[in-house]
Amino acid sequence: MSRGRAKRQMIADLADPGVMSLEQLKAEVAGLVRADELSARRWACEVPECNGLPHEGWLHHHARAAQRQPLWLWTVWMLLTGRGWGKSRTAAELVREWAKTPGLQIAVVAKNATLVRDICFDSPKSGLLSVFPPEEVAKYNSSLGETTLRLKNGTLIRGFGAETPDNLRGWAFDKAWADEYAAWSRHTAQEVYDMLWFCLREAELPQVVISTTPKPLPHVKRLVERGRAQEKKLQEGGEPPRVVLTRGHMRENDANLSPAAREELEEEYAGTRLGRQELSGELLEDVEGALWKGWMLEVEGFRPRPEHLPDLQRLVVAVDPATKSHEDADMTAFTVAGRGWPVETMFGDDRPRGYLLHCEQDRFTPTAAMKRAAALYHEHRADCVVIEANNGGDYLPALLGQVDPTVNWRIVHATRGKRARAAPAAQLYEQARVSHVGPARLFAELEEQMTTFVGQGETEDSPDLLDSAVWALWDLFLDPTMPPPRAGNDQRLSGRR
Repeated sequence: MSRGRAKRQMIADLADPGVMSLEQLKAEVAGLVRADELSARRWACEVPECNGLPHEGWLHHHARAAQRQPLWLWTVWMLLTGRGWGKSRTAAELVREWAKTPGLQIAVVAKNATLVRDICFDSPKSGLLSVFPPEEVAKYNSSLGETTLRLKNGTLIRGFGAETPDNLRGWAFDKAWADEYAAWSRHTAQEVYDMLWFCLREAELPQVVISTTPKPLPHVKRLVERGRAQEKKLQEGGEPPRVVLTRGHMRENDANLSPAAREELEEEYAGTRLGRQELSGELLEDVEGALWKGWMLEVEGFRPRPEHLPDLQRLVVAVDPATKSHEDADMTAFTVAGRGWPVETMFGDDRPRGYLLHCEQDRFTPTAAMKRAAALYHEHRADCVVIEANNGGDYLPALLGQVDPTVNWRIVHATRGKRARAAPAAQLYEQARVSHVGPARLFAELEEQMTTFVGQGETEDSPDLLDSAVWALWDLFLDPTMPPPRAGNDQRLSGRR
């Protein structure tokens, strides 16, 4: 009702267009448009727990309560949230608030110079140019060599790429915005962050806002641990935290998101490890003793599209079979993997790379399992099927031969424990030499097994998908003593490049 009264009063205050000249009418319309533009730029109201939707006094969408900066004296505000939560807009609006002080020097740092310009400055919905009124801007320089925004009050906002720490050497700033901190190179991110703080050494009130989707990387976890420790002290009656953590899910910003895009993202990623990170904004903690660490699944290029793969010199289907098929039996797992040399690294790191193309698991009878292995073999034009034959499974190759005599196969036996066998495969991931090709959902179960597998013997569930992936990588990379596959009648591979 209050919003209705406000609108009726606004209409009553309008001039009567019937007694206005054309010029007066145009001026009135222009004034109304300008007033609406100014209203739309307003950011944060004082209503506690405001959801950011229009209400009396705020006719446009604006900041939710979680998007308003902490009221106490803080030094680092880390927006550790899911995609679409509004963290970039929140950081840009905070920079605008800082910039009201004349003569400030503000740094904006992103993964590289291109992203600084295109995301932090030029983005039409969350960039700095979208939140600053044009009349406040004196000059904007958007060249890749130098991205700067100079305001009429003398404040200067300067963009930097986080490629190398020396990009920041020698500068002095009062405030800083670090965008997508978790996407910075894990090799240099901590050093760039440290250099940024050296640039703030003379600031009267140094502050850094960090907007990032969380990833379990050392430089991210270090800040999160500081924030958690300070939150704990606050709960025990201590001082408010100087490192403030704000967490949030994509759904909190539903009012500003495309329903179709949201549904597509949730259908594709909900329930997956990647979805917990990218949608829920969870910082996925590493399991103590696990061979695979979360960052190994986050390196650049880890999830290439199928059309971007190089020619694969070898390709195998690895099978970790169950010897029983009743409802409580272990799963039979299949992994399809290949080996090749990506063109872009051919003249740098000349080692071959592994590509997991497919994985699945289910309960099969032995015959059904071998039929599925043969189907994957033909579908992916593989070189051979690698079958673990422990626990009485030695008959499976013969069964595969009966199901499809054209399939080349290799039989392997586990002579060491699961952890000892898996450790060299995990090292391939640590060296960033393995990629998972295709949608994250396809590998969700495998990646969960990887990041939780410790190898505690009988006390730990058998990771069937992980076992099959390990066998595939051993065959492709790790065991030069593997015998050649049993020759079959299939000639399909002769023409494959």
